[in-house]
Amino acid sequence: MNVMRRILFSGVMLLMSLCVSGADVISEELWCNRDGMNIYGVMYRPEGAGKVPVVILSHSSSLTHAAMAGYAERLAAEGYAAYCFDFCGGSSESKSDGSTDDMTVFTEMDDLRAVISDVKQLDYVDADRVVLLGSSQGGLVSALLAETMADEVYAMVLFYPAFNIPELVKMFEGFGDFGSMGDWGSSGMGGMMSMSETYINAIKDYDVWANIGTYPHPVCIVHGTSDIIVPISNSEKAVELYPDAVLHRIEGANHGFNEANLGSMGSMMGGGKDYDDEVMPIVFAFLKENVPAGISSVVSDDTTSGIRYNIQGMRIDKPAKGMLYIEDGKKKTAR
Repeated sequence: MNVMRRILFSGVMLLMSLCVSGADVISEELWCNRDGMNIYGVMYRPEGAGKVPVVILSHSSSLTHAAMAGYAERLAAEGYAAYCFDFCGGSSESKSDGSTDDMTVFTEMDDLRAVISDVKQLDYVDADRVVLLGSSQGGLVSALLAETMADEVYAMVLFYPAFNIPELVKMFEGFGDFGSMGDWGSSGMGGMMSMSETYINAIKDYDVWANIGTYPHPVCIVHGTSDIIVPISNSEKAVELYPDAVLHRIEGANHGFNEANLGSMGSMMGGGKDYDDEVMPIVFAFLKENVPAGISSVVSDDTTSGIRYNIQGMRIDKPAKGMLYIEDGKKKTAR
């Protein structure tokens, strides 16, 4: 197997019109590669768009790309490319290579680094505007990696980032067999799967707080006030460390804003409610202010003069007065 990083497209384009709220969205399976290991994911993007900002979504512990798919669809409908993927060994349901016995927070950082490198090569991605969006452990992974890749990460969105994982590991390690804690966790504590000795030893003495907080670009943290896995105090502490960060509190939300991201928490405190209609406007407002989804070029086979596109890359017949649009490769305003 070629160990060089490469992008492998699935032979089947799903070409699904998801009819979300804005642009028509298409999705396609997209494989990335890290040191010879294949990383499975799905890219969502506005149909017909040129180079647009990309949001790379990292899922929570024990979940898969599917947990982030709903967010990716909505982001694509707003004019962003959005890629959700399975961490190697991140779950027993993962389509990516790798064993759960070998997964650690730091192997997930390596996965995310490889994904960023590969996704930036796509011809419809604006490589200068890469946004990371991570939930729980995926949030921790995103935050740690952004510190080392500040020049390549334009902005960051964190959902209930698990900055307290070392504390959780130490707390439950005291029960004896941490593996049995993991099984108990997958039936009731946020869907956490059994964690290997490799995972435990890699993170239990790690000082998260000494390794975050210097990332200089905009950060948006969204956290539930009733989170019993990662208390909101962790995000309150983090937002004070970053030079350009804001914390949005979701009243009553637990560790997960919708059913797909709740793991096995079910109806536990705040766990039965879908908060996405409250969360996503926060995300869209942050992105609109810091990473607007305007395009720098239009991909089209039609070279006829006078063809017009909106800033999401969608072809239009007649722009409304005052509307910004693209014609013959130039941005114009309809009068």
